[in-house]
Amino acid sequence: MAYRINLGQWNTIFAVPASVVDSHIKLATEAQLKVLLYLLRHAGEEMGEETLASALNISIEEIKNALDFWCEREVLSFSEGSLVPSEKPSEQIAPTAPAEPKAEKPAEKPRTTISRAQRPDQLTVGRLLQEDKLLAGLLDDAQQIMKKPLSPGDAATLVMLYDSFGLPCEVIALMMNYLSASGNANMRSIERLGIRWADEGIRTSDDALREIDRMTSSKEAWKKISELFGIHTIGNPTKSQLEHADRWRNEWHFSDEMITEAYERCVDKKGAYDIRYINGILKRWHEKGIKSLDSLREAESAAKNRQKAKSKNGKGSMFTLDGASFDVKKYEEDTLFDD
Repeated sequence: MAYRINLGQWNTIFAVPASVVDSHIKLATEAQLKVLLYLLRHAGEEMGEETLASALNISIEEIKNALDFWCEREVLSFSEGSLVPSEKPSEQIAPTAPAEPKAEKPAEKPRTTISRAQRPDQLTVGRLLQEDKLLAGLLDDAQQIMKKPLSPGDAATLVMLYDSFGLPCEVIALMMNYLSASGNANMRSIERLGIRWADEGIRTSDDALREIDRMTSSKEAWKKISELFGIHTIGNPTKSQLEHADRWRNEWHFSDEMITEAYERCVDKKGAYDIRYINGILKRWHEKGIKSLDSLREAESAAKNRQKAKSKNGKGSMFTLDGASFDVKKYEEDTLFDD
């Protein structure tokens, strides 16, 4: 007799990272969970924001917020314009074997974390609004910025940022105006950025304006980089993309042609776009003071000439650059992951 187990609907299953339940389910909204589950179920299929919005009956703005939410928590990440599992999972499952005892470490300042329970209830919100005119004014301003009435949950989030996280009303207003100008004035983004600012000690209008300038500059840098590379970013750029773009353009001051040259060398060598490899190339050029294609060609030509001279003198594949000796083969195989 042959036997077969009929699993019914369990014959078709898909995996969900444990961290989604262990660490993020309290924070995730219904829309954010819908988006993640739908993407996991249809892994390997190409779909746009409109397709997701239609399939899940939610807005494109909610789709973007959901993708941003899971990328921020390192469940997903973007690579070459595609969603992929994050290389750095935000939560690791603890081993079942007993852990070795560890030496005690000095107490560290705990990082503030957010949970739904930290939001004040409606009675507390009402009391604080009656007692604090600045806070009441902030909520009035928030309705103008968001162009809609605030829900009780929205009001509780703003009161939490003010009362629990210690952000002054003027700082919260500046943050909301920045997000509104960026087309991202939703309460999920306001909450997340507000908590980050609180963690980073941004407590004055001057601090907020400096951070807004930095964030704006980083986004503009990534916009230009993505155009140079032909990358279409779904939703907001990742933290890594913003940091690299800001470093290349605003810190190291590389021109478009130098960044494009590094990108093309990366693709020729690796066969694909790799932001860390590109960063390694540009870091080396920055350290050598090479800022133009002409200076790059001159440095490479000089290095090759020295290598040829060494070879003619019977010294093998070694050459000298800036007073240091290099093996040609090793130099060519260098991964350039210097960061």
